[in-house]
Amino acid sequence: MKTIIGKSYLIVPHAGGELTFQYPAFEGTYGSVAKAIDKEGLKRPNSPETASLVYDAFQNPNNKYSKEIIDILNNINNNYFWEFIGNLYLPKSGEKINNGVIIEHNPKIKNGKLIMNKNSLIKRLQSKDSNVKFVPFGFKTGEQTWQELEKNLYIIARYGKEGAEKIAKVASKYKNKPYIFSFDSVDEEKVPMSALYRSRGFGDRLYVDGNDWDDDSRGLAFGVCGDNNSS
Repeated sequence: MKTIIGKSYLIVPHAGGELTFQYPAFEGTYGSVAKAIDKEGLKRPNSPETASLVYDAFQNPNNKYSKEIIDILNNINNNYFWEFIGNLYLPKSGEKINNGVIIEHNPKIKNGKLIMNKNSLIKRLQSKDSNVKFVPFGFKTGEQTWQELEKNLYIIARYGKEGAEKIAKVASKYKNKPYIFSFDSVDEEKVPMSALYRSRGFGDRLYVDGNDWDDDSRGLAFGVCGDNNSS
């Protein structure tokens, strides 16, 4: 007889089907959480999956598990909600793909840092790999309405259309307008990670973070059960 104690599973609607997360969440730095999820044989949650989890929690906020998810998002213990999406920001150049950001689902992580190979990613873009997107600069960063957030090209590329709608609706639950941490342009390549959180110190608002590369920060993520490559 095999007994597993201390684990539960959270099932939420996602992409026309259902998505299962293992409970409880893994906690630590971006790199250590990724390693722990991998060791458990689970998938790292990307942005569309995180959007589905957070959105579903707000549909029944008094549920025990929903309250815990919302507490994580609300940064109660100064933690981030990690999303395993990489952002490769490119400066303006003579190359075909330039002056924008390449977004990759579940990029490689080494020593807590994202590893994103530009040439490899460009080939994947050209082959129409659904796990790689490119957004030219010009998308709105900083403070914006939740309606603008929903239509923001960076948000759509990162979360997908359904995920963008869900994140926008979550953002509408807060008093102040949501805020995107990203870049309007860069002078050199930058490879930051992704996170989602509410800031208490800078106003009651949702922050979508796409320019953080400090692996000293701590956060949480729920491992995804099964194959999530199509998300």
